[in-house]
Amino acid sequence: MPNLKNNILDKDSPIPLYFQLKNILKETIDTKELKPGNSLPSERELKEKYQISRPTIRQALNELANEGLVYKKKGKGTFVAKPKINYGFIQKLTTFYDDMKKKGFNTKTKVIKTEVKTGSTALAKKLNIKENDKIIFIKRLRFIEGEPIVIVMNHIPFKLCPQLLEVNLKDKSLYEIMESKFDLVPNRAQITLEPIIAKKFDSKLLDIKIGSPMFLMKNITYTKDGIIMDYFESRFRGDKGKVKVDLNNDI
Repeated sequence: MPNLKNNILDKDSPIPLYFQLKNILKETIDTKELKPGNSLPSERELKEKYQISRPTIRQALNELANEGLVYKKKGKGTFVAKPKINYGFIQKLTTFYDDMKKKGFNTKTKVIKTEVKTGSTALAKKLNIKENDKIIFIKRLRFIEGEPIVIVMNHIPFKLCPQLLEVNLKDKSLYEIMESKFDLVPNRAQITLEPIIAKKFDSKLLDIKIGSPMFLMKNITYTKDGIIMDYFESRFRGDKGKVKVDLNNDI
């Protein structure tokens, strides 16, 4: 059990006891007293230490789990989770795959679907093409350190790189291929990011519960000539990552 002797619960405080306990446990994680993979004190130990009810303890542990700081193993207890991945790569003109590789993460890619199709009116508008023009559709699942993290769905005008689907995209950077083989170099992008909840197909592919928190990123990528080379949507797990943004006045 970690050293909690200097942390006490103020039972006269208007702050709920579960919230106080949550912050005490969170501090042991933030200060690295408890490291990823370490177990938290059991409910019995916390009950004896703080003289509080099990429902109060469970609420504190559930909140930590919902924030992605801990995870539970049935019959074994609650353990400290790995730090969340920073999804802040959206501030740079790079891809998630390239950013994770640069940071030294072990990355894998599973190609789920590739096809040539005709897009909807809305999709044709995003790509600035005619409604009946062909589109290359690519759906992939990205893994980081062996865990499924993000579903990526790319929509690329067929006329820009008709031979793209002849290339094996497993464990490769799509944009590196588009640049090296088709001279399509990303120059700028329009990005939107919004919170969503997991649907049935998210649950199946990402191994999360339906309704779990997620991030949805929509990206339109342009070449230096202003040609839209790709529109993609990325559906990220909310429990495994966060978005960190650095701001300054040097604009």
